[in-house]
This record gives sequence, C-alpha cells and structure tokens, in this order.
Amino acid sequence: MNFNLSPSDHRINMARSGAKRVPAAIALGALLLFQLSTIAQAAPATPVFGDPIVGAWNVVVDVYDCDTGAPIASGSQALGLFNADGTRHEIAASNPTLRSPAVGNWSRVRKNEYEFAFKFYRFDATGANIGSTSVRHDLFLSADGTSYSSEGVAEFFSPANVQVFVACSSATATRYE
Repeated sequence: MNFNLSPSDHRINMARSGAKRVPAAIALGALLLFQLSTIAQAAPATPVFGDPIVGAWNVVVDVYDCDTGAPIASGSQALGLFNADGTRHEIAASNPTLRSPAVGNWSRVRKNEYEFAFKFYRFDATGANIGSTSVRHDLFLSADGTSYSSEGVAEFFSPANVQVFVACSSATATRYE
C-alpha cells in the first residue's frame, strides 16, 4: 500500500477499489444464490425436521384378504421409525431369522395425512430367501400427534421378484417414548 498519496489520490484509489468491491460482492452473492438454487433443485424434497410424524412408534398390524376381509395375520407387532429425512425403518417383533428389517420412505400428503412404503425380505426356517414384501399405506396422524392409523396393501413377491399375491393391511400405532 502506498502511504505517500495525497488526500485526493487516496479518495480516487478508494473509489476505484470500492468500485471493484461492489461488483465483486454482487457477483459473489449471485454465485452463492445460484449454487443454493442448484442444490435445492438437485436435492429431493425433505420433510421439515419438526414434522410430528418423526420419531419411533409401537405398531400393531393386521393383514387380511382384500376381497373377503378374512384375517391372514392379526396383531403383529413392530417398532417403526420415521426419520426427518423422509426415510422409514421398521423392525418386526417376530423371529428375526424369518424376516429382515424393513426399509422405505414416507411423505406428507397434507396436514396429519401421510403415505409411506417399505420393503422387507422373508426367509424360511432354513434361512433360504423365500421372497420379499412391499407395503404401501396411507397414514392418518391423530390431532395430538400421539397415535396414528394406516391402511393399504402388502404385495408378496417370490425370490425372482414375481408377485405371488396381494393382501390388504391396516395398522394402529402409538408414539414410543
């Protein structure tokens, strides 16, 4: 820096450097906004961290024939987890050698209404893969956020991913605290 400038030279230099800084600051701000908008467009929509569905839930599931309503399995228990990033996990309270944990996703449809889907693998007593099950439900959260009910379908697939049959299912849940 030249400290031997006259006051008028100093004002000219400051004006010149300020003129360079303002466009540079505008360009930097525009670049930052562009990068943020690109990230926002590229990233999938994620639920708000404080969404009332986020957390762990004690779940009871009933599976039944869609046409007749005849029960196939009643009162199956699981621990479900809705994560803030829109992913969902579930662990059944059954023999873990017969069923893998479930992995999937969820999204909010409107206030207190959601939809979710998850998939798990099934095994026989010898540990052989006997296929998978995909579950898709519409979920209705209570006004106080402490319970929900859901209903939908469970699609059963062979190990070759051929659909074997479809059943209906419903669930009720209370928040695990």
